[in-house]
Amino acid sequence: MSQSEETIYDGSELIFTRYLYSKEDVMRSLFIALLNKETDEALFWAYEIYYSGFQEEMMEYVVRIFHEIYEKRNSSQFCEFILNQYAKWLDNRADDSIIGTIVWNLSKSHYDLNQFIENYFSITLNVMRTADPKKRKLRLIFKETDIDKYKTVVTNEPGKAWKVLPQACKYAVHPEIRSLFQITNIDFRKEYCENWLFYAARSPIWCDRIISCGGFVVDNEKVKVVDEDKTEEFYQLYNYEPDEQSPEIQEKSIGNCDIPQMSIEDFIAKYVNHV
Repeated sequence: MSQSEETIYDGSELIFTRYLYSKEDVMRSLFIALLNKETDEALFWAYEIYYSGFQEEMMEYVVRIFHEIYEKRNSSQFCEFILNQYAKWLDNRADDSIIGTIVWNLSKSHYDLNQFIENYFSITLNVMRTADPKKRKLRLIFKETDIDKYKTVVTNEPGKAWKVLPQACKYAVHPEIRSLFQITNIDFRKEYCENWLFYAARSPIWCDRIISCGGFVVDNEKVKVVDEDKTEEFYQLYNYEPDEQSPEIQEKSIGNCDIPQMSIEDFIAKYVNHV
């Protein structure tokens, strides 16, 4: 599959998001949530990337998904609505509600995976899909209040940052698709438990937090803060202590590496033959 045709995120570098998920897992989990029509889960994943500081990348990814699997299956009015929302965001990138509007509406819509499967897996399916009848569909435009629950959870209690992950990690990633979509980062428990801050620093939100406390990242997988007082301040606010979290919380981020993997035949049976 050529890079220009790619829908599923291709990023092999291990990057932890705001709540210490693997960015690579989150991008693909969003795709699966859309296929499953799990609206709240899809919104959670979209904002996990968006509020980690990858706003432009998230928006472009969702628009690519729209073109790849939704555009042919839906009315011209619906497609115009989605593209108009994207244009609005390009004019006002400070509007965080627009990505929610797009994801919500996609999650309620029919899709066609024929071209995607041919592009990504080199399999041609003889499944005919027609555009939905041109009946008026409910479309929802998000307001600022609609995205409050997806905004970044912070703690104002010094030394209580460990409480953030149990509160914020609502959904688990989808480890069953790692083999199917050639996910690079499969077993990163050690990085998650022992060196999470270095990989989190690759997200803008964490990089900004480190810099605001006078810190910087060095090449030997270390994060350094020059001022000891600033170091203490940083860890009081942001030490999520992933190594001390419950197995349930850890598995939401890391995933179960031993879970049976979905095959392409399983994928087609679930998302093509039964749609």
